[in-house]
Amino acid sequence: MSRIPAVTARDPAGAPQQSTAMFRHALCGETLLALPALSQAARHLPPGAVERRVHDARDGAGFTKLAHDPHGLERLAEQGAVDEWVMLTRLETLPAYAGLFDRLLAALPPAIRDRTGHPRDVRGFVFVSAPGTHTPLHFDAEWNVLFQIEGTKTFATLPAHPPFLTLAEREAYHATGENLIAWHPDYAAFAQEHALAPGDALFVPYEAPHYVRNGDAVSISLSVTWQDRWSRDVADAARIGPILRRFGISPHDPLCDQGRPRLRAIASRMVQRAETVSRRLGTARNRQGA
Repeated sequence: MSRIPAVTARDPAGAPQQSTAMFRHALCGETLLALPALSQAARHLPPGAVERRVHDARDGAGFTKLAHDPHGLERLAEQGAVDEWVMLTRLETLPAYAGLFDRLLAALPPAIRDRTGHPRDVRGFVFVSAPGTHTPLHFDAEWNVLFQIEGTKTFATLPAHPPFLTLAEREAYHATGENLIAWHPDYAAFAQEHALAPGDALFVPYEAPHYVRNGDAVSISLSVTWQDRWSRDVADAARIGPILRRFGISPHDPLCDQGRPRLRAIASRMVQRAETVSRRLGTARNRQGA
């Protein structure tokens, strides 16, 4: 049964609605998402596409990566994640998974599809997590639907605006890729918790901060993410913020702006192209000098 709230697709100024939504899915019997198939898929993924971290971190600083385990995939196929958090990325590079993701996006309920523009840059992630895993507070600069396949988890979301997510944190992400956020105890009063069991799916709005707690069994979750024109504009507009400050201009937060931050996004892309050309010219001069 769908649990999607009755909301309009976009606000009067054109910005997408920023609220979560739950619904049901029928992926629990999908062989591509079972442990044996996932361990096989991991063998065909690009280098670095399988990431292992500690499962019991309570903050971002403790959520450290684990060293490569040559026997990790065999153990994963047999028993899942016993004492670790495992993420498989770049699954969209495998044709079978790319087809699955396209079908899932096409089948999303209209109340979710209408909140975003045409999907671009579709990506797929699978999380295999040990019992009791805690994923610290972080955000993703993309639209996201999480499909719970096995086990249970509590997925808690916060609003995508200060103090929970600041412009400085978003700008830092676009410069470095760092998406972990410091946790403050008073945030707990504002968190919206979603209890996910097999067959549940959760739509997570663009850049909504969230943390995750696993239940007492191994959890398998699929996250399908995408961009649209609006989210690309917001990201590019955020990238130009540090450049504007060099000239004494204080930029507005594009995520909080009404409507589409199109002009700043275009300016940002022009600056990025100019910097790319400048770097290439510098490299060419260095080679000639050598």
